[in-house]
Amino acid sequence: MQLRVSPTRMMLLQLQRRLSLAQRGHKLLKDKLDGLVQRFLTIKKNYLELYQELEPQLILVFKKTVFAHALSSPSLFQKEILAPPLLKLSLSSTNLMGVRIPSYLLEIEGKPNIPPLLTTVEYQEALNKFFELLPKLIQLSALNRSLRLVASEIIQTRRRVNALEYILLPELERNIRLIRMKLSELERASKVVLLKM
Repeated sequence: MQLRVSPTRMMLLQLQRRLSLAQRGHKLLKDKLDGLVQRFLTIKKNYLELYQELEPQLILVFKKTVFAHALSSPSLFQKEILAPPLLKLSLSSTNLMGVRIPSYLLEIEGKPNIPPLLTTVEYQEALNKFFELLPKLIQLSALNRSLRLVASEIIQTRRRVNALEYILLPELERNIRLIRMKLSELERASKVVLLKM
C-alpha cells in the first residue's frame, strides 16, 4: 500500500502524527491481545475441568437410561406420563475487552414427576442424576460459547496487530524517511544556489 505523498514539511508533520497514533494503537491492541489470550487460557482450563468432571457421570446416566428403556414399557416414555420439572434459564453477559461473555443461570423448580410403579429404579436414578447435572451442563455450554467468542476476538485482534505491525507502520516510516531525504536534498540544493549567487 504505497501512499502518494508530496515531499513537504506539512506532509511530514501529518505522517509523523499518524505514525505516533498508529504506534499507540498498536501497543493498545497488543495489550488487548495479551489480555484476551490469558482470559482464553483461563476459560479453556475451566471448560476442560468441568468437561472431564461431567463426561463420566453423563456416560453413566445414558447407560442407565438405555438399560431402563430396555426394561420398561414403551408407553411410559410418552409425553403425557412424564412431567418434567419447571426450568427457568436466566441469561446475562459481561463485557471482557469488548467481547460480550454470556453466563447462564438455570433454576429447577420441583422434581421430575415419574410414576414409581411404571418405571425401574435405574430410570428414576438416571432421571434424577440428569436433572442434578443439568446446571453444570448449562455452565459448560456457557464456557463453550465464551471460548468461541474470545477465540474469534483473538483472531480479529491479531489481524489488526499484524496489519499495523507489518503494513502500516513500515509504510509510514518509509514515507517519512523519503520525505526527509527529499527535504534535505532540496535544502542542500537551495544552499548551493545561494552560494553560487
